[in-house]
Amino acid sequence: MPQISELAAKLDALGHPIRLRIIATLAKRNQEMYLNEIANAIGISRALAKIHLKKLEKAGLAKTRIALSEGEAKALRYYELCPFDIHVTPQILKKEVENLG
Repeated sequence: MPQISELAAKLDALGHPIRLRIIATLAKRNQEMYLNEIANAIGISRALAKIHLKKLEKAGLAKTRIALSEGEAKALRYYELCPFDIHVTPQILKKEVENLG
């Protein structure tokens, strides 16, 4: 059972329409995607996509891999979803809060 702080972080990360669109895009592709591909797929800037992806990564919902591009001196950042399943009920929340002491 998740700790209340982990659950709060995941729910917070899922609480924005852009992040939900990013998750849906990554789930649809079912493979890692380059940062610019994600931004283009949902129609936002690269900078905005990076901000939202960092939030997803911090919550443990996505992970990143950095690869050097061939022939160029730059690193490419790829993202993919981490498996997650969130099940929340009032009883689960009650138990988690009680466990805090």
